[in-house]
Order: sequence, then C-alpha cells, then structure tokens
Amino acid sequence: MIPEPQNILVIHIAGLAQTILALPALRSLREQLHQSRITVVSSAGAADLLRLAGCADEILPVVRLKRAEFLRPGTLYRSAKVLSELRKNNYDLAIEFKANTESGIILQLANPRARLNKPGTLNKGITVVLERVTQALLRQPPKLTHSAHEYLKMLEPLAVRPIESEPRLRTDRAADELIDKLLRKHDVGSGELLIGIHPGAGMGKQRWPLERFTSIASRMIHNFNARVLVFAGPAERGIAKKLAALLPPKRAIAMETPRLTDLASAVARLSLLVANHSGPAHIAAATGTPVVVASTISGTSGPSPDDLLGLYHEHIRGSHVELISEEAVYDAACRLLKMNRAEVLRSR
Repeated sequence: MIPEPQNILVIHIAGLAQTILALPALRSLREQLHQSRITVVSSAGAADLLRLAGCADEILPVVRLKRAEFLRPGTLYRSAKVLSELRKNNYDLAIEFKANTESGIILQLANPRARLNKPGTLNKGITVVLERVTQALLRQPPKLTHSAHEYLKMLEPLAVRPIESEPRLRTDRAADELIDKLLRKHDVGSGELLIGIHPGAGMGKQRWPLERFTSIASRMIHNFNARVLVFAGPAERGIAKKLAALLPPKRAIAMETPRLTDLASAVARLSLLVANHSGPAHIAAATGTPVVVASTISGTSGPSPDDLLGLYHEHIRGSHVELISEEAVYDAACRLLKMNRAEVLRSR
C-alpha cells in the first residue's frame, strides 16, 4: 500500500467516452483521499466533463496530437502553458490511467516522486500471450473486464475502495437555463415526450445509416407524438440539420456542436437517446437518461470493455452497422420508454 500522497497528478488524456468511464475511479479517489490535492491532466475536448463531475481540485487540458482538437484556436497556446506549469509543481504521485504519447510527455515534464501505472505494464505483452494460450487450450472465452472497473482497480495500491461502479454526471445550472430557454423558444411543453438522436460517432468509427436514425425519429413522432432533439459534434457539422429537415415540420430541433455543458443539460432532459456508440451516448447514460446504442465497437456481436454503464440502456450489436436492424433498435427504444415511464409513475 502506498502512503497517502499530498499532491497527486492524474493523467487521463482520452476522448469523451473514456473520460466518462474514468469518473467512478476519480470520484472514489477524491472522496477517500480528501486531504490530498488532485490535479487531472485531460484532453482539451473532455476537460469540461471533469469540471462538471467535480472530482479534482484542478483540471489542466492539453491537446491530443493526432486529433482535430490540435487545430482549434487557442488550444495549442493553452497546452503550452499547462506544460510549463507542470514543470513547476512538485507531485508526490502520478497516476497514468491511459498510456499514450501525450501521457508519456506529461510524465517526463512533471517528474513525480512516484508513479502508479497499470498493473503488469512491463510484462503486459507476455501476460496477454499467456492468457490467450490458456484460453485456447481450455476453450474458454476471453475474460472481459470493463474499462471503468480497470480504472478502479488501478487505485488499489492506494487503498482506495470503489464508492460507485457507474459514472454519474451532474449538470450546470447556467446550461440548464439555456436549454430551458431553447425548448421554450421551440414551444416544447413540460409534459411532452422528448427523444434524442445522435447519428454521429468518433473519427474512424462505424456509424449506423442516417436513414435508419431518421426513420426511428419519424416513428417516434408519429407513434408517440414526440419532439426530437438531434445532436451533432464538431466532426459532424451539418448532419443534425440535415436529419431534422427530413422530419415533420416543427417537430425536431437541431443542436449543432453544442458545448459539453449544454450537451449534458440537453441529454439529461430526454426520455430517451438513440445513438451510435459515442461520447454523447456515455454522457447521456451518466446523467441517468435511458440510451439505445447501435454498437459495433468490438467488431463482434459480443460485449465490449467500453460499453455504456447505467441503469437503463441497451446495446443492439452487430459485427457491422448494416447488420443492426431498425426493428431491433426501435423495439429496444419502446422497451426503455415503457420502463422509464413506469419508474416515473412509481416515484410520484
């Protein structure tokens, strides 16, 4: 067991989904080492999520070298300031949640007194080979450990026990007011069924066909008299407006590249989100919103270490997006709507 450090640096330079999945570990660290000062170095794109989570004393955002955020105005300058600041601080311990080029640079600059890396990092290649050989000989399926639980496991040398196993995300009051204003502007009543659609996904990921998302949204409008919020990220400009234009007039609202604080407030208002496996889907699940995901993340029809975690969600899987049927997604959406409605009635 490592003695309680006073100045901790957590390095987690990752996308939205992996940042959400690290929240249980970060919140457990914050709650149980409350005397320590915790600084998290994150990707520039995910920094606002960590601020919403309130699990660190300071968030230091840096750009990811192989991502589009590298080209955003001001991010390179701010990253340079962060790197300069890291040299000046004296960290007792650095925790590297996700090893990559950027985290290696951060570790060299910060030069902490001690490092907490993923267990078995040095022998990881040998360990993986031995596990695969053993599984092949015993004809056992590979053992699946969720990423969120892997992050929690990394904190065991600090005697940090999990206080939760699923990500939770609160919303920002100013962003809540902004979303309320947007909904009023479009005459969305407080009792109306509000469905979210996110047809995008991360760079290089398979996306369920846009026409199937459009059909799901249209069926929700016609069968449930729903209003629809359509979301699109920075790499998906125009797609939200395109989909909204294909739906009945005045039934859909396009939200192109919203700020993360606004996105979290918007998805928290939904009765359901239908999406690809993506950062916004993880954000919605963390706010407690039911989510149906067209999931091809693992390349197979089985579960993935990066699946959504939450009370109400369904992964409709396929080895390719074309193999995920519209009816399967629609049926899952109806099931979650029914369950969510029953839960609301029980709470009254």
